[in-house]
Amino acid sequence: MQLRIYFVLVLTFLVGSCSSLQIQDYDEVFETQGQPPVLIDYYAAAVIRPGTTWKIYLKAKDKGGDMVDIATMLFQRGFGYYATDYTRLTGKERKEFAGYVALRTPPEVSLTQDTFTMEVLVRDRQGNSSETIKLPLTFNQMERENIPDKWQDAAKNRLGVLVTEVQSTQQITE
Repeated sequence: MQLRIYFVLVLTFLVGSCSSLQIQDYDEVFETQGQPPVLIDYYAAAVIRPGTTWKIYLKAKDKGGDMVDIATMLFQRGFGYYATDYTRLTGKERKEFAGYVALRTPPEVSLTQDTFTMEVLVRDRQGNSSETIKLPLTFNQMERENIPDKWQDAAKNRLGVLVTEVQSTQQITE
């Protein structure tokens, strides 16, 4: 008898607690909260010559069509993070884009002793962010690398120029 009462109580509790569960419609959730932008593909040379403009090629898409900017954060081993750069997106690029952001570098040979990592993400108007990608960067006195064929069209679309002023660790500590 006690087992039966216990079973009824447990069953009542389970049924009562399940009645508050809500199944959410994906489109309804998307309308209210949005979906983050997606960085579909990216490319950047891992090694460049000091004084070269480093181009970061990106391809992104946002179902809501409301991407607002590309955020880039440069990290330098032995120094830390530089200030975050934001590249505004406008027009049709708010829904989908393929292009590049450019970072000018000084012609300082001492940069060959440093290691950098660029973190990149895309944000939309609702505050959603894509996954963060990390791109390595080192400097060497080598010939310029050719852009892969699949990025030739993106190479015609400059999205912006980053204002970060790269310095070697040697310059920073002087």
